[in-house]
Amino acid sequence: MNICLVSLLSLITLSVAADPTEVILIRHGEKPEGRKDPHLTSEGRLRAVEWKGYFSARTPRPDLLMAPKPSQQHPSVRPIETLEPLGQSLHLTVETPTESGDHAELARQLRSDSRFQNKTVVVCWVHQSLPDLARELGVKNPPAEWGAENYGGAWLLTYKAGSVALKVIPDATPAPKTVTPSVSTK
Repeated sequence: MNICLVSLLSLITLSVAADPTEVILIRHGEKPEGRKDPHLTSEGRLRAVEWKGYFSARTPRPDLLMAPKPSQQHPSVRPIETLEPLGQSLHLTVETPTESGDHAELARQLRSDSRFQNKTVVVCWVHQSLPDLARELGVKNPPAEWGAENYGGAWLLTYKAGSVALKVIPDATPAPKTVTPSVSTK
């Protein structure tokens, strides 16, 4: 057999072998009006707790949690804050391997690094980049956009034999219920 063909087959086998079992894409929780505050709102913090319940109850449970690394250009910590309650409940650290604009590098790592092989990875990212991230992760025709008001949806990417299937879960978490203070009528 030709040495080039053997090398090509080895590369294909390695890339298939390194795929995670699942990648679950979610958006960070609710954010304040305007972009100056890099943190979640109180509703966003409640949403983060809802994600904890959703992922703690599902099988397989997440093995890794990933969010973008804050940078001077994108200082938001909302994706990290969204995953922190889940990380605490599952005893996992939220990893921040790349900045939010570098979703192609994140996808490359997830599909080629053997530490992700056969793992379930939850990725919390900024909604504008989620369709591109899904495409970089091998989804041929992801939805064109992640709705601006969609804070509770998820995209489940399942890998099998080198191919990927996408399932859109529109309402994985319910809208957070805010606690309104009671008014005394004395």
